[in-house]
Amino acid sequence: MEIGLKIKALREQKNWSQEELAEILNISKQSISKWELNKVYPSIDMLIKMSDLFDVTLDELIKGDKQFKRAIIETYQQPINDHKKKDPMNGWEFLAGYWWLFFPVAGMIWWMIQSLN
Repeated sequence: MEIGLKIKALREQKNWSQEELAEILNISKQSISKWELNKVYPSIDMLIKMSDLFDVTLDELIKGDKQFKRAIIETYQQPINDHKKKDPMNGWEFLAGYWWLFFPVAGMIWWMIQSLN
């Protein structure tokens, strides 16, 4: 069963509207609708909240939705693979990330020049 259908079934068991569930989870009604239509998947923290709210395990909530499992695997494996493939930082990237180092270095140079005089 797809996760959207499970969320809808669990919500209907509690006799909640999409709006009521959205209010409980502190999100928009549109998010609930997108989940139930399998247009978007809920985040891990939302899955945990729903797991507690509906008193089901995460396994029960996501099991059976192969497409969702693939999405999770791709999401959490991508940073690992990207880190291995990342090119070394070029000069402009270094300057963009560490521009603030200019000030202490310039201060030290200025202090050294002043102490020589």
